[in-house]
Amino acid sequence: MIETTLFAPRNEPALDPVLFAIRRLEEVVEHETRLLLDGVTVDLANINANKSRGLRDFNKAMGKAAKTVDISALKSLQPFLDNLRQKLDRNCDALKLHLRAVTELTGLIRDALETQEADGTYTVHQLRDGQGA
Repeated sequence: MIETTLFAPRNEPALDPVLFAIRRLEEVVEHETRLLLDGVTVDLANINANKSRGLRDFNKAMGKAAKTVDISALKSLQPFLDNLRQKLDRNCDALKLHLRAVTELTGLIRDALETQEADGTYTVHQLRDGQGA
């Protein structure tokens, strides 16, 4: 992976806000990936809000930069964007793993409930409502 800095390549200060937005997105994505892989409870709503803000900031900064710098300066962002892409790919893999685990857990719970219902036992709620015996 390429190590990114907060300073634009080739002395293009107009690209600094773009690089700052990229770095913020990387931080959010890396944080989420670490939490998912460590099995820590993830506040997905908060992380998604941070991702949305980061994407908005990136788009805004890119829009401004595109108006003030030449195409070769914009192309110099490619290594930074490639680095972000790698982190997003890793994050996607972690999210898929998390989703598979949740799906498997849901299936286990569903199977356990179906087994309980099929073995002739009744819940306290069913007995209280007169559904047993």
